[in-house]
Amino acid sequence: MSSRTLHAQQRAFERALLEQNIQIAQVLGKAIAMRDHDTGDHNLRVALYAGLLGDAIGLDPQPVRDLMVGAYLHDLGKIAIPDRILLKAGPLSSAEWEVIRRHCDLGAQLLGQMPAFHYAIPVVRHHHERYDGTGYPDRLTGEDIPLIARAFAVVDVFDALVSVRPYKRAMAFEDALDCLEAGKGTHFDPTLAAAFIRLAPHLYHTFGNLSEDELAPYLDNLRLRLFGA
Repeated sequence: MSSRTLHAQQRAFERALLEQNIQIAQVLGKAIAMRDHDTGDHNLRVALYAGLLGDAIGLDPQPVRDLMVGAYLHDLGKIAIPDRILLKAGPLSSAEWEVIRRHCDLGAQLLGQMPAFHYAIPVVRHHHERYDGTGYPDRLTGEDIPLIARAFAVVDVFDALVSVRPYKRAMAFEDALDCLEAGKGTHFDPTLAAAFIRLAPHLYHTFGNLSEDELAPYLDNLRLRLFGA
């Protein structure tokens, strides 16, 4: 067997393994969303937005892959949060908020037991860090926060703002952009926030109201374009 054939077989195996891992991440993300009385479209949308942001700022395919898989799994730790807190209809107490905040560390611990997804840990653990150091769980500041976590934080907050939740109405698109603008240098990496703000009108108006089934082909096309899986 020629070296060219061996290389082609190895590449095909790597693509198949990556595709399998992405499918597992998608299913896990959807299961977590369903437990939280949410639909899976948020996970698909933030994965798509994150991948497009990573590509727009010139990240190599591997960190874009890490960012997208982290997006699917970002709330993995919520699987370990008691229903009486996670599904509570009324306001949470300060003690209950402390339990909710543990989902970042819990998710990272779970992924630590899954070697195939170690690369997604930075997003899962650090997506609630804030650029000024007031976030959690580790109160990291600035560029001490992993780049892919800083990128995902912008995407995640934006989609949460413009989405309907059981406890809130959707914020107007322009108001959500104002929040991102106001959060530059405090909540968000200012460079990444600015990059996403430039992308946001197209992303919001193209994908903001699509269902899971409608979003899936766009994610498939992005994955194929960026890393062939």
